[in-house]
Amino acid sequence: MTLRQFTLWHSVVGTSLLLIAEGLLLMFLQPEAGIWVILLSAAGGAIGNIYVSAEVIEEVRNAWHMLWLLSVITGELVVFFALQYAYLLSIQPASFPTLALSPVPLLLHSIMVFVFNPLFIPATEWGQELLIVNTLGALGLVLFILQNISQFRRKQ
Repeated sequence: MTLRQFTLWHSVVGTSLLLIAEGLLLMFLQPEAGIWVILLSAAGGAIGNIYVSAEVIEEVRNAWHMLWLLSVITGELVVFFALQYAYLLSIQPASFPTLALSPVPLLLHSIMVFVFNPLFIPATEWGQELLIVNTLGALGLVLFILQNISQFRRKQ
């Protein structure tokens, strides 16, 4: 039996392609349809990151390397969430009226959503739905990693 080698770049490229495809779709769709694209992409990206985390836990044998990779994947999810908020703000600025469309506030809000304490409360139903999707994605990733933390100890 040969072990597959996990490659972090596959995750980064996959997430980047999803974001590029989403951005291109948003350029050509009406705002109402674009919001659905954002919500579906947010859910798909979160599920994809959880899947990648599963691959890391299954394939990487060194516990410190695994911890580093899971940290990078978590950071990737935070950046992905920030871009989802940017896409939503570009279509519907009223969704988060106090959230600035610049990198630092978007990343800060995304990090705070990841720790279940959003800084900015959405003002529209679509903003609330994106916040729910992103919070559930973060919760899923955290619970998955915590559930499998015992594998860290076994592999050390």
